[in-house]
Amino acid sequence: MVIMAVDPDREDLKKLVRFLRMVYPGCHVVMFTDAEAAAVYVRDNPIDVMFTEVVLTGMTGFGLKEKAEAVQPALLTVLVTGSDAYANQAIRTRASGYILKPVTRKAIWESLCDTKFNIARQA
Repeated sequence: MVIMAVDPDREDLKKLVRFLRMVYPGCHVVMFTDAEAAAVYVRDNPIDVMFTEVVLTGMTGFGLKEKAEAVQPALLTVLVTGSDAYANQAIRTRASGYILKPVTRKAIWESLCDTKFNIARQA
């Protein structure tokens, strides 16, 4: 399983990646603080799931989701943010999940529990 994690806040990104590795041991995680770099990466490299902050520099997490899913239609996107203000938009754009910060292992597990990446035990 290849996961892309995108967050402009380095500390939040580190925490997200640490929890991703706890919930999905053995997964390969690629990290980005820059949305444009993440968009370039996803064009040329297959990923299974993207966890992205909604508030990014240069574009929103929704814009990154749209770009990524245009080249990888089977990609699952989980939006991560500090506000519930984007929840309706997340539903309308069919995001696979929506996590309010601070990120927890349980929230990561719940965001993908109804997908092909469901794991037998709860994290």
